[in-house]
Amino acid sequence: MHELLLFASIPAHQHHDLLQQLTGLTAMQPRYRLERRLLFKAYRKPGYVNTRIGGSQDLQSSEMQRLTKMLNGGMYYTQVVGPVHEHDFGSTPPPLMGPGADGKQTADQEYEFDEQPWRLEFRDIPEAGTRSAVTSRVMSNATLPRGDVILPMSAWGYSFVTEYVLEGHVFVYNDIVIFMHRVLNFPDDGQDPRSPRRRLPPLKDMTPLDKSGGYVLQAAITVQDGANPETMKMASQHLFGLREQLKSVVRLEQADRLSLDTRVK
Repeated sequence: MHELLLFASIPAHQHHDLLQQLTGLTAMQPRYRLERRLLFKAYRKPGYVNTRIGGSQDLQSSEMQRLTKMLNGGMYYTQVVGPVHEHDFGSTPPPLMGPGADGKQTADQEYEFDEQPWRLEFRDIPEAGTRSAVTSRVMSNATLPRGDVILPMSAWGYSFVTEYVLEGHVFVYNDIVIFMHRVLNFPDDGQDPRSPRRRLPPLKDMTPLDKSGGYVLQAAITVQDGANPETMKMASQHLFGLREQLKSVVRLEQADRLSLDTRVK
């Protein structure tokens, strides 16, 4: 699959107004999204990936084949992404199951790391020398087992580097997914940096990577057959159409290719 993208930088003071404008353009309410993103670095030579690991039976065969192919392709940074919710932040496990209003035993709503769903996102370095004024890159996703992903990722030749949270709002406009988001870093609270957190701190303690409070607007189209020039051209034209509609508000542009380089140096 291929992913075609355009980006824009959104100052903090423009965030609310742009949300309103995108709501009108797409005729939908913004969908609030929070994602845990774990960054992994390849440390084994290409072609030395072991797919016979515990938990891999949870992957569908087609996903396993696609995952194996992309992990064998070279040494890259890759991300493991998991959806989270506001109530997951700052949650603490109850000491005991307590009786509910009906007298039955109930548990407080809490974040359960062992039940956290994950997907692996592979994004290649954007293609060079293309005449199109959009960012184009090979991409693939695959579902991973729930919970601790260190063991399967290690078996595939990847070591944990760091993690962060993406916070933002999503709109869907025809075949374009619009994601206005910012990066939130975890506080320095003494957690072991060598593995993902099993508990999430309060959301108010997360700090924006951009100290000015700015956001990134990403407009993306996924193309199943990237080898079909007509399909790629049509997708590009759809992005150009969105750029034209938003030109009085934001300037959607092609990203710098090397800023999206995912290769391990």
